[in-house]
Amino acid sequence: MNQTFTLPDGRQLGYCLYGEPENQPCLYFHGTPSSRLEPQLLGAYNIDLNLLLYKAELFLIAIDRPGMGLSTFNPKGDFINFAADVQLLLQHLGVSSCPVLAWSGGGPYALAIAHHYPRLISSVSIVCGFTRPFAKGVLQLMGKNKWYFRLAKYTPWMLKKGMNIIRKQRVRKAPPQWITGLPYVDYAYFKNGIRVISQLTLKEACRNSAEGAVHEARSYFNDFGFALSDIQQPVHYWWGTADMTVIRLHAEAVEQQVQNAVMHYRDKEGHVSIYVNCFEEILAQLSRV
Repeated sequence: MNQTFTLPDGRQLGYCLYGEPENQPCLYFHGTPSSRLEPQLLGAYNIDLNLLLYKAELFLIAIDRPGMGLSTFNPKGDFINFAADVQLLLQHLGVSSCPVLAWSGGGPYALAIAHHYPRLISSVSIVCGFTRPFAKGVLQLMGKNKWYFRLAKYTPWMLKKGMNIIRKQRVRKAPPQWITGLPYVDYAYFKNGIRVISQLTLKEACRNSAEGAVHEARSYFNDFGFALSDIQQPVHYWWGTADMTVIRLHAEAVEQQVQNAVMHYRDKEGHVSIYVNCFEEILAQLSRV
């Protein structure tokens, strides 16, 4: 169910609700570039999201970040500002405490809201997400996705133009594996679900413009505005050893710096495969905290 919430400054915050409202609410922060529709990706692999949520007794609140999907662009937006926006939405929805689940680029946002609103966020679960800024050493170790972020930082106009062209085109097939830089375990899922993936993530993120997505891509180079060591809640971090999109350094940052880190390493899983293959297990873990 797609909805929008009007923030005090007049901006719209888009969100989608999944599951039964009487169940435990859980925030969901999507990857980048992506949207509130991201959980529907599971349907492309014959996984019934509503059934998984029913079993786990969870109610997902998936939110578009500024400039993506139904949410208004915020030129001053960052991780902390978004946390404040979400806090207002939860007040509106009558949610006083809940866990947060994030995939990939949603990682810093989940950590930011946990840090700034510790009474609101009971626990954090991150599926192969960013947890540290893109310093030079981090960027050099990234796979081919580093070129997307480099374009965002150094030639944002070029990336915006390219993404605005792509969002208007019909995606018929996936690019060759060597271009994506994905390991086979991820490429197989990517290739088979390319039409759904493109529609629910990049195309929906850029439904009005690529400005929000590019602004966000640049933000990962900035200081996140908090220290991992200051986060008090349990942080569950899921990472697959075959992941070439989010490197191991992000998992190690959580393992070494977060006081209550719980690591879930999965052998031979990739960035997409761990999301598809472990989502039921992730929801089950969320329902226990």
